[in-house]
Amino acid sequence: MNRHIGRSWGGPGDCEALCPCPKAPCGLVDFDNVDEECEQHPPFRCKTIRTGHLPEDCPGVGRDVVVAMKRTIEARRAVVAAADEWDGVCFSFELDDAIDEYRATVEHEAAERIRTLDRRKVDRFADAWEEGVEHAAELIDPDVEYPEDDEEGW
Repeated sequence: MNRHIGRSWGGPGDCEALCPCPKAPCGLVDFDNVDEECEQHPPFRCKTIRTGHLPEDCPGVGRDVVVAMKRTIEARRAVVAAADEWDGVCFSFELDDAIDEYRATVEHEAAERIRTLDRRKVDRFADAWEEGVEHAAELIDPDVEYPEDDEEGW
């Protein structure tokens, strides 16, 4: 049963971001390569699969968003852990660093979501796309370059 599957509604989400399974280009899990240690995707875990598609129908974008989501979730957990260990001192370098990392990862996730938008859905805004959306992603997260357009312009 060769499919890309996910436990989140409508596409890859937290379940896929946090699991050890290899990801397909869309960010979902390749059913034929699920990690047996995963708590979410192996069939014997009896969890509901909420989204999926055949490999030939894969949109090919989304893996970067899932990687960014994982970083955001891990950074948030670091903020919570640092706050739990706070010993009453007015300033904590660890907490300050964790918050900065969280902010940076949230911004990166937002920029990756912009970069990987399905351009076919915004085709009626083609002029705005070229002038605005890519520029917005660059302003949010300047360290990452845009993906190159393929021959069809997607």
